[in-house]
Amino acid sequence: MKRNTMRAAALVGACVLALTACGDGDDKLAPVSARSSMGLAIYPSYDATGVKPDSTVTVNGTYGRLDEVQVFDSEGTVISGAFSEDRSAWVAGRRLAPNEQYTVIARGTSENGSAVSQTSKFSTLQVAAKNQTGSTLISPPDGSTVGIAQPVVVAFNHNIVNREAALQALTVETSEEVEGGWYWIDAREVHWRPKEYWPTGTKVTVTENLVGMDLGDGEWGVSRRENSFTVGREQFIKVDVKRRELTVVRNGKTIKRVDVSTGKPGWETRNGIKVIMDKELGKIWTNDAIDAPENYRLRSSYALRMTNSGEFLHDATWNGRIGSANTSHGCVGMSLSDMRWMFSNTIIGDPVVTIGSPKKFTEIWNRYQDWNVDWDQWETGNFDLSDG
Repeated sequence: MKRNTMRAAALVGACVLALTACGDGDDKLAPVSARSSMGLAIYPSYDATGVKPDSTVTVNGTYGRLDEVQVFDSEGTVISGAFSEDRSAWVAGRRLAPNEQYTVIARGTSENGSAVSQTSKFSTLQVAAKNQTGSTLISPPDGSTVGIAQPVVVAFNHNIVNREAALQALTVETSEEVEGGWYWIDAREVHWRPKEYWPTGTKVTVTENLVGMDLGDGEWGVSRRENSFTVGREQFIKVDVKRRELTVVRNGKTIKRVDVSTGKPGWETRNGIKVIMDKELGKIWTNDAIDAPENYRLRSSYALRMTNSGEFLHDATWNGRIGSANTSHGCVGMSLSDMRWMFSNTIIGDPVVTIGSPKKFTEIWNRYQDWNVDWDQWETGNFDLSDG
């Protein structure tokens, strides 16, 4: 009985609709009238505080379409975003910054053409300075031209706990396809290198966007950087310890051979692939700097750094046995005229390949040891810092 009553009521309702729509007995229904008001929903909500920086600002509209969304911080820096295809929603394109106040202004048009707008304000999580993590360095420098062995280096002000998350904030874009990957050198530094040496002429852009990223243990990202560089000509510097000879090969052709003196027994020059890290003029050498037993203070006019621990290519005018004996504390010494040529014809990032030494280059902390790590090992990323 109850089911029949409900059905009858439904039929009556249908008839009323029909009569209302077409009082002359026409069976067609009238179109639903357009809504005069549009609903706007903004997230985070108005006056929200302590919003986590990895939150995403969103705006949703109902019974209308979004025309414009503006999101900006206390300094007027804009956060851009994207509309959905039907313009019923807008999503911010990046994370928020900690310790910041944001304003959201949304404008739309309702179904009947009425203009609608809404403004919202909120503030993000307060993060103490000791918990703000940012990059302190991206190398190579912006606008530089480097050799084919130059790694990308990103250094941070704090130890990175969530190293997987940190890598999500780092990108390497290249003008041509280059296979490569990141590898953690220690808890504050990560390197990216190609599987093989960089192709000459490659243009590279490195972007770091840690802002708003949860890095673990209460640490939040606060920095954003971008560097671009170009890979120059192909040049190898080859050092043969046994032959006491240095050879420079550019674009497949030998362009220079010089006599050298490398490290003596107990202070051998390391075997392996090194990278020119820096160019220095008027370099002073002392025994105290490397804890050598001899007492000395010497000066080179030109020096090219190969390792953090202090291996250089440099002029050694005090050495009368260049080409005939290995007498240094690990550096590769040569005549002043040869070193002047080397200094003028070498760029940061050129590889130095050393052979013939009993001492291997194995310490990952001794920058840049990157090219001596097997590619299979490099691909693991060293997230647990077991290497080093």
